Amino acid sequence: MIVIRDHLLRFNSHMRSPTQHGNGLVAILDALGASSYAKPEIDSFMRSRAIILALAQQKAHAVLNTDRLSTFTFNDTIIFSLSAEREQLTTKEVSAFFLLLRKFMVDSLQKGILFRGSVALGSFYADKATNTVMGEAVTDAASWYSKADWVGIHATPRASIVLNGLLERENKTRDYAMVDYDVPMKGGPPMKLKAVNWPKALFVDGLTPEETRIAPKATALSWFGRQPIPAGAEGKCFNAIAFFDHVVARQKLTPRLQADRE
Repeated sequence: MIVIRDHLLRFNSHMRSPTQHGNGLVAILDALGASSYAKPEIDSFMRSRAIILALAQQKAHAVLNTDRLSTFTFNDTIIFSLSAEREQLTTKEVSAFFLLLRKFMVDSLQKGILFRGSVALGSFYADKATNTVMGEAVTDAASWYSKADWVGIHATPRASIVLNGLLERENKTRDYAMVDYDVPMKGGPPMKLKAVNWPKALFVDGLTPEETRIAPKATALSWFGRQPIPAGAEGKCFNAIAFFDHVVARQKLTPRLQADRE
């Protein structure tokens, strides 16, 4: 985990992008436990991260105008930023950004990397040439990306309020990409926020292997149990599994039957 000061970040950048300055979305994501990796684990993490970011780029090409999307990396932290095409964000842009994060999340879990993070909206400045991202949205996301006691991605309180207002005006839910959930918080009560609906991806054709869609819960459990969990961090995994169960029950998601592929 990194400590963010002065709300100005300089990272290695990916996904070709011009300078962005305006209104949009920013996600700050932190890989749990990566700061204590030994060299073999660091090498494995770097290889897996490269694959995950390449898959994210493919998803971005499918759902977004990638000229308005930037990605920055620093140690175990990744930032995605998307500038709005016009002055105000649309539900289409928000949904596409959350779908990108949904894909990123399941690809990371498959590679054994556990991310938590936050999504904010507002003004920001991102410049590929100087590897810099800063501004209002960065400040908000930086204040919340490490607050949740789980593996997952949630919107900040301010972003959740604005997103609820946007969806209310357009009478939409977009629950395939984001859901309302009582996100567990460190040192405090849960907070009802918008959360990236990564469990849904395990039930969608083409996003995960076919075997995953036959036994999605077993697959999710195997992802979380793939590596040792440091003492004190087990609650984050249990809370993520509780989120999986909540989404499955609330959205009535059902695995693909073995007979469906025969």
